[in-house]
Amino acid sequence: KNKWIRSGKTSGDGDAACFDGRGGKHRKNSKSVEEMRKHPFYAKYPSLGVENLGGRKGYFDNLEMYCAMAFDPKSDLSPLCTSNCSNSLFVWSDESIDELKRKGGNLRKHKLDAISYLWEICYDLLLAKKANVSVSPGFEGFGLRVNNKKRKWDN
Repeated sequence: KNKWIRSGKTSGDGDAACFDGRGGKHRKNSKSVEEMRKHPFYAKYPSLGVENLGGRKGYFDNLEMYCAMAFDPKSDLSPLCTSNCSNSLFVWSDESIDELKRKGGNLRKHKLDAISYLWEICYDLLLAKKANVSVSPGFEGFGLRVNNKKRKWDN
């Protein structure tokens, strides 16, 4: 069967953050019983020939990784990161920017991470519930809090 079973994002610096690096990490984890205990994905799709915990749906070796959305962090990403410009693709509210600034560090990187998590959650919504093997947090792990103020509804 050809079906999408998991979505995720990879970002950051260095070889481990690229698609091959992240794929290599998944390949390594699919051979580890310890990782199978922590992440159902590896228990359901262990590497061929590796003792597993049961509940196998297939083998990691038979999965293919696809990239549904990507950007090169070294290219001009101003359409993703700018606000109120003619080429802006996103609207960055003051609340969103304030929340990202509270994280400290590089605001541009935080914006790119937030956009990547947005794409990830969109792809998660497209997964069939029975096929989705991921239990890892997406943008929740990024620490974004939406509507963290109590609001009164107008009657």
